[in-house]
Amino acid sequence: MMLVLNLESIFAQVFAEIQTEAIARDVLAFANVQSETGSEGPGSLFLADLLRREGFEPVLDEVEPGAPNVYAHVRGNGGGRTLMFNGHTDTIPIGQSDPPAREGDWIVGRGTEDMKGGLVAMVHAAAALRRTGVRLSGDLWLTGVIDHESPKGKKRGPRRLIRHLRDGRMQADGIVIMEGPCAIWSASLGSTIFTVTITSDRGRIHTIKVPYSENPALYAGRLLVEFERLEQDFSRQPPHPLCGNERINVGIVSAGDYFNRLPTPAAIGGTWRWKPGKTHADVKRQLEQICEKLAAESGLHFSVQFEAEREPFETARDHPLVEALVTGGMHATGAAPDVIGMALVGDANLYANDGGVPVAYYGPAHETAHSDHERVSASRLAQCGRVYAAAAMQFCGVSR
Repeated sequence: MMLVLNLESIFAQVFAEIQTEAIARDVLAFANVQSETGSEGPGSLFLADLLRREGFEPVLDEVEPGAPNVYAHVRGNGGGRTLMFNGHTDTIPIGQSDPPAREGDWIVGRGTEDMKGGLVAMVHAAAALRRTGVRLSGDLWLTGVIDHESPKGKKRGPRRLIRHLRDGRMQADGIVIMEGPCAIWSASLGSTIFTVTITSDRGRIHTIKVPYSENPALYAGRLLVEFERLEQDFSRQPPHPLCGNERINVGIVSAGDYFNRLPTPAAIGGTWRWKPGKTHADVKRQLEQICEKLAAESGLHFSVQFEAEREPFETARDHPLVEALVTGGMHATGAAPDVIGMALVGDANLYANDGGVPVAYYGPAHETAHSDHERVSASRLAQCGRVYAAAAMQFCGVSR
């Protein structure tokens, strides 16, 4: 009983050090630093300076010229698990988004929710542990990566981090990514972008010379009908308890350049998302079989290309990482956070499948990211910081 009371006292001291106003000031300052994907170097340097200010020793790992990943290693006393906190320093283009500003509890501007706010909360959580003299048993890594946001970003920052995990330069028994809903996001569907191209050997000739039954546009339509059948099949299958159903959808349909010329090639592009337990190889073969059938019926040529393949990930509810976030949330907020899944894919899919490390997200919100009115709640970020600090103590253990 005495140990529990002492631990509760430590939680209270740490939580008191995580101040809403201090976080708000840092997030607003971070939002004023432009760090669009491809030009995110200033954002990484801001994060490194913030870590130095709070007493840490960041390492800059230049992934691209002028664009480093940022790592700070907080060594524990030994005997505990190693936890990595992670986020990305780049944002989508600023465009017409609202300029950085403070509006009551809200910090407004590109990147505030996605995900400069989470990175600032991460640093404040680790700083609170340091200022109160809490020594973790296991190590803690504070990391920020570049080149996250698609389509310009090619995941070079996360992949560099994965390389370090695989070669032993860095170690982690669990990774928490500081974005997403204010819940424990512990599973995602897999995802791939596909493009099906349909071509005719006849070339772009006058349509009067070609029967409609041999028109690539007709078979583009039949492919869309096949996708409708797939969606119906998916809806009849039991959904994943966290992520929901497998799904396919189309965003690009293109064909033709003149009203009476044969529209070849025709192209259909979209996204296929699948549940844990299925793989990209399964999806690839399934789409290829549909195209082979239509090619045999039509005499046309079907080619399929894939990009941005991400396998699903799922971290079990009873895994120590999820348990640490649940317990940390209870200590920080008085209630256990929800454990959820999402159809969205992100860096967790890479860290779990390519890096071999269990992953979960916990962030302030997923409501305004990528919008022109992006904003984040300062008080919600302070709550996140308390959850991060408590989860680190639970996962790594405390030596004080």
